[in-house]
Amino acid sequence: MNIQIERKSIAKIILNRPEVRNALNRETIQDLIHAFSSLGQDPEVRVIILSAQGEKAFCAGADLNEVATLKTVEAVRHYFSLMATLIETIHQVPVPVIAATFGYTLAGGMGLAAAADFVIAAEDGYFGLPEVKIGLFPMVVMAPISRLIGPRRTLELALTGRLVRTDEMNQWGFCNAVVPFGEVQRQAMEMAEMISLGSPLITRMGKEAWSQAQDLEYHKAVEYLKNMVSLVAMSEDSREGITAFQEKRPPQWSSTQSSR
Repeated sequence: MNIQIERKSIAKIILNRPEVRNALNRETIQDLIHAFSSLGQDPEVRVIILSAQGEKAFCAGADLNEVATLKTVEAVRHYFSLMATLIETIHQVPVPVIAATFGYTLAGGMGLAAAADFVIAAEDGYFGLPEVKIGLFPMVVMAPISRLIGPRRTLELALTGRLVRTDEMNQWGFCNAVVPFGEVQRQAMEMAEMISLGSPLITRMGKEAWSQAQDLEYHKAVEYLKNMVSLVAMSEDSREGITAFQEKRPPQWSSTQSSR
């Protein structure tokens, strides 16, 4: 796995096992957990792009060659606990995460994409949860996927194992953009650059508020967000942003200056 820093504020995490369709073994999962945790704590990083090497698959899910070697309950529990930790880690990263997918995005790979905040997908790709065909079930990844495409469609994919083309997944609301394969990285970077122009402080506060509000009942969500917008409006970056707008100049975010 590779980690690249683009223009200081945009980080790329790149899955680098194309020979096995970027399948997730324990080492890769642990590396991903560490990478997301470290980059999320780095004040210089404003956006993370999750991508992969190769052309056939963004990620085909679990490394079945390794799973086949797990002979004890403890070993199996450890592997899938790591996967659950990775999904939670991506979900909880304080900066936006963009998944740039292509080819086959299956099983745990589809879970990674669902855990991200945005998905830029190649138009000729496939998504799916084929675990049932080999005697497994997508227990962990159903949580983020169901919240994006709904419980009935998630259960359909989990029980049939059928693969779904990118255009259909886009209709289900899973993707933010669908582009030709050669445009995926450019589109992901373009979105990251747009996000990175905003205040680092406000971006992090905004993502946290959005995430918390998803699990609240409607009226409680409004109450919570009302309190959060008051905190945002009182920040130095908010005052600077309004002043810059009035003076017709680019804002100079104080949170950017203090993080360097």
